[in-house]
Amino acid sequence: MDAGMDARTASDHAYGSVPSLDNGDGDAPPRRRCVAAVSLGLACISACVPLANKAVLRHGAKKAALTMTACQLFSVALICGLIHAVIACKNGAPLRLSEVRRKARNIGPLGVAFGLKLGATNVGLALVSVEMHVLLAATDILWVAIFARLINGERVRNVTGGLALVGCFLGACLVSTDSYDAGRHVAVYAVALNLVGPVIQGIVVTLLRRSATREVARQNTSYVEFTFVKLAFSTLTAGVLALLIEGVADARSCVVALLGDAPRFLTTVGLISGVQLLFTVLATLASGTSVGVVGTVKIIPQWLLAFTMDGASIDPRHLIGVCLVTLSACAWALSGGVSKSPPRLPSRVLFV
Repeated sequence: MDAGMDARTASDHAYGSVPSLDNGDGDAPPRRRCVAAVSLGLACISACVPLANKAVLRHGAKKAALTMTACQLFSVALICGLIHAVIACKNGAPLRLSEVRRKARNIGPLGVAFGLKLGATNVGLALVSVEMHVLLAATDILWVAIFARLINGERVRNVTGGLALVGCFLGACLVSTDSYDAGRHVAVYAVALNLVGPVIQGIVVTLLRRSATREVARQNTSYVEFTFVKLAFSTLTAGVLALLIEGVADARSCVVALLGDAPRFLTTVGLISGVQLLFTVLATLASGTSVGVVGTVKIIPQWLLAFTMDGASIDPRHLIGVCLVTLSACAWALSGGVSKSPPRLPSRVLFV
């Protein structure tokens, strides 16, 4: 296949559209199945993260949520770094300073933004219920669409795609309708802080797509190495914020509490590791806006777990919200995604 035909083929693809996301290499059905499998795994694993974090916060880390965030990020970065180091030594890959600078330039801003986002999320989660947190997090799909347009130039292809994004947002709000009454007794600053997280999440998802395209697709950086570099910057960001805002004394007491509650803390580390790797994989397969849609779909299992743990009854509005989110996600997939040609992405595995 010549270069001209490659260009024509790429221009015909709907960048971020799940049904036609074959990126010009291989059959569409296998790529669709890959996107669906990654999205399903991401939704299931990420559904457990707020509950796991809330459990850790309730057992000693509530006064130092930023310190808890820094410890989580450091632990995940350490795991990814060790895996990458072992594989690099096995393969005899040399460490070049020029590559380190390039990766820092391409991935560093994403890592800083993610550190800010996760810090704001955990601090906000310490101030409100899981249900209220999930409700306010539903606004991130709108911010993802805005920043994907501003930073990556992604444009929704048609009215169906635009309505699908709105439907995802409205459905997520309906899923968390019980949070409205609970929110009446929540301080304004707590609500505002829980709204900051989704705004930064919009930037994070957009930068994730751009960074993953530059490093994973074009420079053959492995997913594990990419995650390590990103979380190294995130750890530094969250750590500095923790020391400045919470102080050394609270940070030290939080670390002691986390060591005393190792099973719960390690559970969150394992969940975050899986979520970060799957988000990176998905960002190389779909547009930033599509990643945002998947992020909205995961609100359904998050809500189900939260309300199941609390023993609350299911309101008809919840079921309407679940149906609306599901139908909107399907409509987005069928709408053609966004009108920007995808790069040709190589077939990849996690570590090489």
